[in-house]
Amino acid sequence: MLVALFFIGALLSFHPEDESLLAALAWNDISSSVAKEVAGSIGNPFGLLGARLSAFFIRSFFGYPAILPGIALLFWGWSLFRQKSLKPALLFFLYMLFMAIDLAAMFGLTSMEFSDYLAGTIGRMLAAMLSTLIGYTGAWVLLAAAGVITTFYMSRGIGAMFSEISRSVRQTLGRPLGIFAEWRKSRRLKRAERARLKDARQQQREEKKRLKRERQIISPQSPEPHESAEPGSDPYPAFRDEPLLFDEQLPVESAPPHLVAPVKQESAAGEPEMTISAGVQEKEADLDERRLKVKTKDREPYRFPSIDLLERVPDDDNRIDEHHLTESKRKLLEKLNIYKIDVVRISTTVGPRVTLFEMELAPDVKVSRVKSLENDLAMALAARGIRIIAPIPGKNAVGVEIPNGKPKTVWLRSVLQVEKFKNSTLTLPIVLGKTIANEVFIADLATMPHLLIAGATGAGKSVCINVIISSLLYACSPDKVKFVMIDPKRVELFHYQQLRNHFLVRFPGIEEQIITDPQKAVYALKCVVKEMELRYESLEKAGVRNIADYNRRLPEEAIPYLVVVIDELADLMITAGREVEEPIIRIAQLARAVGIHLIVATQRPSVDVITGIIKANFPSRIAFQVASRVDSRTILDGSGAEQLLGNGDMLYQPSDQPKAMRIQGPFVSSGEVESITTFIGAQNALKNMFVLPVPDQQQKNNGSSPGGMQDRDGRDSMFEDAARLVVMHQQASVSLLQRRLRLGFSRAARVMDQLEYSGIVGEADGSKPREVLVNNEDSLELLLRNLE
Repeated sequence: MLVALFFIGALLSFHPEDESLLAALAWNDISSSVAKEVAGSIGNPFGLLGARLSAFFIRSFFGYPAILPGIALLFWGWSLFRQKSLKPALLFFLYMLFMAIDLAAMFGLTSMEFSDYLAGTIGRMLAAMLSTLIGYTGAWVLLAAAGVITTFYMSRGIGAMFSEISRSVRQTLGRPLGIFAEWRKSRRLKRAERARLKDARQQQREEKKRLKRERQIISPQSPEPHESAEPGSDPYPAFRDEPLLFDEQLPVESAPPHLVAPVKQESAAGEPEMTISAGVQEKEADLDERRLKVKTKDREPYRFPSIDLLERVPDDDNRIDEHHLTESKRKLLEKLNIYKIDVVRISTTVGPRVTLFEMELAPDVKVSRVKSLENDLAMALAARGIRIIAPIPGKNAVGVEIPNGKPKTVWLRSVLQVEKFKNSTLTLPIVLGKTIANEVFIADLATMPHLLIAGATGAGKSVCINVIISSLLYACSPDKVKFVMIDPKRVELFHYQQLRNHFLVRFPGIEEQIITDPQKAVYALKCVVKEMELRYESLEKAGVRNIADYNRRLPEEAIPYLVVVIDELADLMITAGREVEEPIIRIAQLARAVGIHLIVATQRPSVDVITGIIKANFPSRIAFQVASRVDSRTILDGSGAEQLLGNGDMLYQPSDQPKAMRIQGPFVSSGEVESITTFIGAQNALKNMFVLPVPDQQQKNNGSSPGGMQDRDGRDSMFEDAARLVVMHQQASVSLLQRRLRLGFSRAARVMDQLEYSGIVGEADGSKPREVLVNNEDSLELLLRNLE
C-alpha cells in the first residue's frame, strides 16, 4: 500500500522541468554532490526516485493513465492487509492495466498540447499503428468499444470489490464512530434528564406555594396552624430533587390533617402496580461476514446467498403505547373485580402482535375461575381474540394475551441477521419468528424430528414453509441437505425449481423434481422409504446409531440430510388415501436416526386428514388461525388456535414442552424467494446429483390391477403397444409411455417393469433412460410370438 501511494504521489507531482536536470545524472548516482544539488533543485517533492519514476512512466510509458495500475496496486495491498483472496485484486489490476493502455491510445489520437503527457510513448505508438491500419475513425471506435465492453463485463466484479472495501472501511471505523455516537447519545440524555429534573423541581415549588395558599384560606384566624405538630418538625416535607414516579404517593402523615388524601386515592393506591418488562434486544450480525464460498464434494465451488437478496427492514420505532397498556389494565382489573378475583401483581410484555399480561392472583383464587372468563374479558376489552394461559408454565401467574393496537410486521431479514442465527451450532436451524418477548426463536429440525403445519386458508402456512426452506438455504450447503418437494397445488413451490442442480433430489424414471401428481407423489415417498432402508443398512455396517456419528466416522462417505416437504396433505389423502398414509407413517416412525425429516402442511385440520397415527408421530406442530376449537384440538390437542389473529400468528408446540408457545412468524415475499433461488441456480451445477433408489414393487392380488387392465397372461393390455413404441423410438422411460399412450404414472411404471421382465428393455439406471435391448421391429414381433 505504501509503495502504491508513493507511486501515485510521484506521478501526480510530475514536473517537465525536472527532465533537463536529471538528464546529466546517472541512474545509480544518488550520493554525489551533483546528485544532492539536483535533488534540491527538482520540483517533485518525492525526491530523485519520484522524479525519475514520474518522468519514465509519463514520458516513455502510458502518460498520466499509468496512475490506474497504481490504484490497482493499492487495492492489492489492501487485500493483503485484510488477508483476503488475491484473485479479485489480480483481476482488478489486469482491468486497470488494460484501461490505462486504452486511454493512452485514445489520447494519442488527439493533437492537443498536453496529449503527450496523457498518452506517453506507448500511447502514441499504438495510436499511430491503429490509425494506419484501420483509419482515424476506426481507431476511435475500436478503442471506445473495447473500453466500454470491458467495463461492462467487469462492472459486477468491480462493484463487489468496492462494496467489500466500503464494508471493511465501515467495520474499521465503526468502533470509534460507535463510541463517539454513544458519547453524544449519553450527553444528550443527561441534558434531557437535567432539564426534566429542573422542571420537576419547579412544579414542586409551585405546588408547595399553592398548598400554603390553600392552608391560609382554610384557617385564616389561626396564626399558628400547626401548633399540634412536634417542635422542630416541618409541616410539609422537604421536596426531593428527583421527580415523583407514576405509582409513588406522598406520605399521608406529611400532609396537614385537613389535607388528608381522599378515599379514592387510597383505592387507587391499592391497585397492583404494572411492570412493563423490557423485551429481548437481539444482537445484530452481518451474515455476509461469514465464509460464504465453500467447496462441495465434487470440487465445485458453492456460494451461500447474500443477505442483501432480502428486502431491507423499514425503520420501526420500538416505543410502547403506554396509554393503550394502561387502558387495557384498567378494563381488565375492573372486569376481574366484578367477579371478586383479586390480582396481587401485574407484569406486561409487549410483543410484535400481542401483549401478555402476567397476573399473580391472590392465594384464595382458583385458576379455573379466570379460565372461564375468556369471553367476558374479550367483550370488556373489545378485542378480536383473547387467549388465557392458566397457569403460565414455570411461573406463579396467569397469562392473558391481548392484541396490540398497532401490530408490527416481522421481516425475514430481521430474524436472520442476528448473532444467534449466524453463530448457531444447530444441525438444521430453522427460524420460526419472534416470541412475545421479541426474542428470535430458532429451532432445530433434526431434533423435532418432523413438523406438522395446519391452519385455515390465508393464515400463513405457505409463507411459513418458505421461511423454513430459506433458513435452511442460508445455513446449509448442498452437501449437507437435500429436498424432496411435493406440491399438489402446483403453484406454491414452483419457485424452487431453480434448485434442481444443487438441492433437489432426482427420482428414477421421473423427469420432474418437484412432484405435483398424486400418483407420482406416492412413488416419490416410496423412493424415500427405500432410501431410509438403505441408510439403515449403511449404519448397521458402520456400527453407528445415527447419521451424525456416521458422517463423523466416514466423512468421505457423508450422507446428506433429507427434508421432505409436502405442502398440501389433504389433497393427497383424498386422491391416494392409504397409499400416501403408509409411507408417511413409516418415514415418521423410523427416519429420524438416518436424517430424513418431514414437513407436512394442510389447510384442512380434520381427523380424516390428520389421523391419530400421523399425530402420534409428529410431536412438533404449528397451528395457525383455525375456525373452531375442534380444529385447534385436532392439531394441538388443546384450544387456543381459534383465537389467533392470522397473518403469521402461530402457536408452536415443541416436542419437549407441555404447552404451546405463541410466535409471530416472519414474512418473506415471493420476490425474495425467487431472488434466493435464482442466485443459487445461476451457479455451476453439481456433477454428482443425488438420485433416490428405485422402490420395491409390491404386487397385490396376484399382479392384477383394480381396473381389470391386464390380460390372462398377467401382462397389461397396452404391453404390446408400449413395446412397439419403445423399439421404434429406441428409448424407454415411464414419462414416454405416459405421454404417448395416455397412461397414468402407476400403470406406466408397471408396463415398464413388464417390458424389463420380458427382456425388451434393460434395468433402471438412476434418472437415465433405460437401454432398449431389441434393435428392430422384426425382432420384436418374433419375441412377442415367443412370449405368447
